[in-house]
Amino acid sequence: MDYNARMDYTELSGKSVLLLGKTRSLSEEEFTRLLRLHGVEWTRTLASEAAMAFEGRMMNPYEQTESARIYAEGKIALHALEPLEEWLCRAIEPNRLLMSLKLSRDQERLVDFLANPYITDELFFKLLGLYDWQNEGFFDNDRNRDVTAAIIGRFYADPEKNHNVQYAMSGLAHLIERYGTDELIGAVAALSPIAKELNSPSERSVAGILDAMALHPQTPLEVLRKLLPSRAALLARREPLVLEAELMAGGEVDELLSQNPTLSAEGRTVLMERFPALIARNAVLSGELFERLREGFAAALAANPSLDDAMQDALAAEGENAVLQSLAANPSLAPRHASALMEAGTYGEYLAANPSLPEGLLEKLYSSEDPKVHARLAANPATPIELLYQLSLDRRFERAVKTNPAFGRHIQTHNIGWH
Repeated sequence: MDYNARMDYTELSGKSVLLLGKTRSLSEEEFTRLLRLHGVEWTRTLASEAAMAFEGRMMNPYEQTESARIYAEGKIALHALEPLEEWLCRAIEPNRLLMSLKLSRDQERLVDFLANPYITDELFFKLLGLYDWQNEGFFDNDRNRDVTAAIIGRFYADPEKNHNVQYAMSGLAHLIERYGTDELIGAVAALSPIAKELNSPSERSVAGILDAMALHPQTPLEVLRKLLPSRAALLARREPLVLEAELMAGGEVDELLSQNPTLSAEGRTVLMERFPALIARNAVLSGELFERLREGFAAALAANPSLDDAMQDALAAEGENAVLQSLAANPSLAPRHASALMEAGTYGEYLAANPSLPEGLLEKLYSSEDPKVHARLAANPATPIELLYQLSLDRRFERAVKTNPAFGRHIQTHNIGWH
């Protein structure tokens, strides 16, 4: 049985086919309807005029016997049903289907198509717009639950590995976080349970979905505007920052805006007087801005990841303890300064928190046996896995190791049981 052969199903026009078992991606009614559009009929009993036979799912013993006989005789070809169903779905004329569903208002048929993996994404989104949520939530009735599961299952890669994702309220939020596109997010935002919440916030169960939209870089601008003011704090953290003028007009998230490295020069000028230390720590520094903030905010500047080598040299030369502590933990710390601070012997705790420190220096810090240093190493994603294993044996640092993202990735990659 050659299940992988490429078939020209147009040759079946005017003929009949034998179906053994059940249809898979289409209801029998839809299967019949689509076959007839191509001039094909189907039967469950082998007739002399049958041009081809197809195996579906859940064949009964009689059908299994019939399949074996057809294969042995070789008089007609025997194929898997899925490729035929896929071909029928790919050949659907979208406008005809949409008009048919609009006129019939057949929601069951609509739900069947939404669960069909063979229709295009473009058609899926158009069909989704026709679904009636009956003024209820995503999981408030069986049909809504099926549609929600269809949305998640279609776009979530390998949902089988997280089998609850299709049937949990957090599933849509996870979907947006991991696989969001402007089209998908826009479509979800237009769904009745979300659109209603955007217009009149009251349903806390969809809060995670709105949070995911507020932070996702692909969320369309028109959706972000609808998230104001309920998600202003999250929008103020977006990078790159959008809707800056609208956010600043409210004045409620100015402190958060001053921490956003993508805040515009104009925005920095407005907020500089009130939040100079936050801007010193987070702004993308120019030479002019650095010099402007250096006097009075050197320690905050020393924590800024956009420091270039010349700026680091200038700060290191000041020799102030608070400045050097911030510099030691800065992920953009130049190797020569890392070595100098290591030799000084008093900045190990801050160096141990630096995610860009070379492996050799991290190993040297581990040998210090300083519990404060070890605590920082346990949480540092750059700490070598071998050291994290050693640190996990100490109950003081076990939790920090287990929540270290680098250690978590290692455990998942190597399928190691860890509790």
